[in-house]
Amino acid sequence: MRLLKFGKKWVLFCADNGVGVVMYRPLAQKLALDPRVRQLHAMHLKRVRLVDTYEREHPKQFFAKYGIQKGITNYKLARFLPVDLFVTPNFSEKLHCERARRKVQIFHGVSFKNYCIKDKVLRYDRLFLPGPYHRRRFIEAGLFKEDDERLLLVGLPKLDRLVDGSLDRRAILEELRLDPARRTVLYAPTGDRGNSLFRQGEEILAALLELPVNLIVKPHDHADRDECCSIDWPARLRATRREGFAAVFHSDVVPLLYAADLLITDASSVAFEYTLLDRPVVFIDVPEIIEGTEAPMMDLSTWGRKGGDIVRRPSELEEVVPRLLENPGEKSAIRRAIAADLFFEPGKAAQNAVSALYRELELEPPPA
Repeated sequence: MRLLKFGKKWVLFCADNGVGVVMYRPLAQKLALDPRVRQLHAMHLKRVRLVDTYEREHPKQFFAKYGIQKGITNYKLARFLPVDLFVTPNFSEKLHCERARRKVQIFHGVSFKNYCIKDKVLRYDRLFLPGPYHRRRFIEAGLFKEDDERLLLVGLPKLDRLVDGSLDRRAILEELRLDPARRTVLYAPTGDRGNSLFRQGEEILAALLELPVNLIVKPHDHADRDECCSIDWPARLRATRREGFAAVFHSDVVPLLYAADLLITDASSVAFEYTLLDRPVVFIDVPEIIEGTEAPMMDLSTWGRKGGDIVRRPSELEEVVPRLLENPGEKSAIRRAIAADLFFEPGKAAQNAVSALYRELELEPPPA
């Protein structure tokens, strides 16, 4: 344990999937500039990834994909280290650092399924909330009182790039070998059992590939196993060779959202994230998820799928998608209201979070 002394402040970041690293990476990048702060990074993947198996990767290989080269440690050791600050967007038991002086939950996204509304949040000293909606849900669930100082509005750091001008649509599409002059549709289903790719994927792709658009398919990168689906979707998508088509398998959906003129999903949190761009959304109906019991805190009444059009059959996409591309202002007011309720100070979330982390570390932030 001597490693953690010598007058430095030690921060342990942990993730149980690639999305988690994408979430905390903006914070780690900013803290890396401060010589007073040292970082550790640990991972333990709780599910087999749809695309690859994380379990076969060495932690150094895993983190290298996200630009993290230093401070990588084994999760079995990390969870017992007496660090100054433990930061995570996940709730993995195997990654929870009990000996940390302060523990911060930063969440990996906002979904109407509300899987994060549970009593596990009570073991954290601070919750970095994405927006007002999240705060209300925790209070309504009886987990916190209105004036609880553990609830801190921060925003969602990974989404800053959607609005801060740092992304280049043309460059993103050209890297995918897609024509920037064409309109672009992104299909990004959720990973829950019963998702639209596993249930209706062939029909969905058949309908979308008939449209005169670029089509990007982004499977959920840690989808649950589903015995009802016999198709090897990674193999099928990799084998698809069509002009204007790209399949993407990495964990960072933000550049794809930025490049898309329209989003198609089912019950994924990307639907809410996309509202920051105020562009059309189409929901493919997934009754098995919507009517299921695995998400007891599911909230369809506040915002749910109100920001987009719901289609129940893939064939409807052939009419709905062209119509919304020609009329992108439909439901704009609802989308803007959703974004305002769900995301606090978009574009400034990472800086908000880092400022709060310095308070947790009891350090004065360095000059800007």
